[in-house]
This record gives sequence, C-alpha cells and structure tokens, in this order.
Amino acid sequence: MDNEVKNSFRSGYTRGLGFGLALMIIGIVYLGSNFGLIPFPLKNIIISWQMLLIFIGVVHFFKRKFISGVIFLFVGGFFILPKVFPALDVNFQQNFWPLILIAAGTVIILQRVFGPRFLSERWSDEWSHSHHHRHHRHWRDERNDYREGRHKWEASKESFSKNSIFGSGDHIVLDPEFKGGDLNAVFGGITLDLRRTNLPVGETVVEVNAVFGGVTIYVPVDWHVETHLDTVFGGFQDNRMPKEPLDTTRKLIIVGSCVFGGGELRN
Repeated sequence: MDNEVKNSFRSGYTRGLGFGLALMIIGIVYLGSNFGLIPFPLKNIIISWQMLLIFIGVVHFFKRKFISGVIFLFVGGFFILPKVFPALDVNFQQNFWPLILIAAGTVIILQRVFGPRFLSERWSDEWSHSHHHRHHRHWRDERNDYREGRHKWEASKESFSKNSIFGSGDHIVLDPEFKGGDLNAVFGGITLDLRRTNLPVGETVVEVNAVFGGVTIYVPVDWHVETHLDTVFGGFQDNRMPKEPLDTTRKLIIVGSCVFGGGELRN
C-alpha cells in the first residue's frame, strides 16, 4: 500500500512538474518577444501545437513511455519542419501519409514476426520497472506463444497495452483482476471493456494518449474512477451513471493526454 501511495505521488509530481515547466517556457518566450529578444518567427515555432506534441513526447520519454513518446515526437517533429526550414516545399506535408503507411507496415511486420505486443512490452520492460504493475516476461516467450497459438490478448496475466495507428479495435479484459496498462490511439480508435474484470485493492493506473483519435473505456457501475488528463483541442468525457455506494478500497486512475482527440468513460 505504501508503494502504491508513493507511485501515485510520483505520478502526480511528474505531471505537475511538466505542466509548470511548460507554463514557464511559454511565459519566457512571450516576455522575450515583447522585449525584442526573441524573433517573431522563432516565437511562432516555440508557441505552436507542433511544439506542444514534441514537449509531450519528451515528457513521455522521461516517464519511460517509449512508444507513445515516439508517436508524439514523430507527429510534432514532422509538422514543425516547414516552420523550421521555410525553404521546404509547401507540399512537403503531403509526405506525411506515405511515411505513416511505411511506419504502420513496419509495425505490422514486427508484430507478426515477434508477437502482437513486441513493440509495447519489450521496450516498456527494458525502459521501466513495472509502472503499471507489469510483470517482466521475456519477449521470446511472447513470440513463441504467438507462433504456437497460445497467445491470449485479453486474457493475459500482465497489464494491457494497445497501440492503434490508423485503425480501430475492441478489447474485452477477461482476467480476474485488471493490472492497468496503456492505450495509445493515433488517427484511430480503441474501445476497452473492463466490465468482466475486477480491480485489485489499491490504485490501478491506465494511461490514455489520443492524438487525432479516440478512446472509449467501459467500467462497472460501482467502480471508483478518477481522471487526470491533459487536453489540448480535445477532451475526455465521463458519461457514467455511477451506482452508490462505490467501492473505495479499489480505484482506477486514468492519466494521459488528448491532443486533437478525445476519450469517453461509460458504463
């Protein structure tokens, strides 16, 4: 229980630190621009939605969320290039979709060869120590299970992890206890149904990141759920009809960010 409290405090501390740092940078840039110390074109680069995505990506790297960090950095970095290099052709951004198709194809091939959760679990296990109560399992075992037909996505004993890029998916968790996890939707959608599982005693964390995409989470009516998400031109709606009394010994905490995207919590 003490570890759960410490993890909760550390998570809130990280989010508060990142938000405070962002406000400081914005204030310094505006102040420097007012005094003529920062050129107007540079101000437009720093204060932009593209730079915001890059900042979120860097924060995710510090939180050791490799996959979502790469996604935010790629999208923000690509669309900010014409601002940084004005000589680029005005049609440069048309290359975004071919690059996305190449990246998506690469992801599909890697997942087919090494198993569906190779990209999410292998890197997460190497970069972090059970941020969402994860249990380390060698990625070669995951690959062998997948090839031999033993892989059960929703029935895994480990935390749930799903990345949706230009696609959609519906997932039902059948484990006796839900261990937490992360959902990343980029130009796509994810639906996660938790109505057939239970929470362990204490706090369980789910990280949701939606970039030009959407995430829908279904939970039982008696669950105690808290949402702590950063939204930019997006939102996360709580459309539940909770049933009293709520189970206060167990809590689901939803964190993350929605940038030009959104999410919804339902019963």
